[in-house]
Amino acid sequence: MTQSIHLDGHLLVAPCSELHDLPARSMLNSFARLHAAGPKLAPGSRIDFGWAPLQIEARGKDWFVCEPDFDSEPMRWRPSVDATLGVLQSQAALVRQSGVAPLATRGDQTLWLTPDALDAARVYLHRTEPDSPAECGWYVGCAQDDSDDAEPRHAVRVRAGRLLTLKPEWLPALILPTGYLVNFEQGRLAEIYDDQDKCIYPAETEPDG
Repeated sequence: MTQSIHLDGHLLVAPCSELHDLPARSMLNSFARLHAAGPKLAPGSRIDFGWAPLQIEARGKDWFVCEPDFDSEPMRWRPSVDATLGVLQSQAALVRQSGVAPLATRGDQTLWLTPDALDAARVYLHRTEPDSPAECGWYVGCAQDDSDDAEPRHAVRVRAGRLLTLKPEWLPALILPTGYLVNFEQGRLAEIYDDQDKCIYPAETEPDG
């Protein structure tokens, strides 16, 4: 399944699955508005689309919207928008559920990841002010009572986009703003604390009576 529009005689194609058919159409319509407002889009143009920069590439006589392959080094581009739209949809769902003001993380920004967290049962993600625009401020570590007697490994800097293959279940949380802390248990979202250390998820219920 693909979606496409015409721009100045060229077919601009957004390859996607049927699941992302409607958001891909909406994305292309926004590109048409950008094109009309100028500067005009062309092969080599990059558009900041929240989670990921998207690049237009010429393939034959048609133009394709390509998203980054964050696992490649140096980073390459693939003709698809499925990963980008999937992340954006999951993050939008968490924003609606929690009611927070979102702060985007880009997949090409870096975060700090403790390698042991990838296999840990209990994990936390904490966002602080980043040191540079190339960083998003997120740190991923193991909960203290989840560690064993082994010496913990030091955190390493990785592209946030690598979580697409390493731990996609963490990706919705990356839309939360600075100061927020998120706990995961067995791969499931367990708790969200805001920048005042108040638990906003799960929401507190009023006692009966």
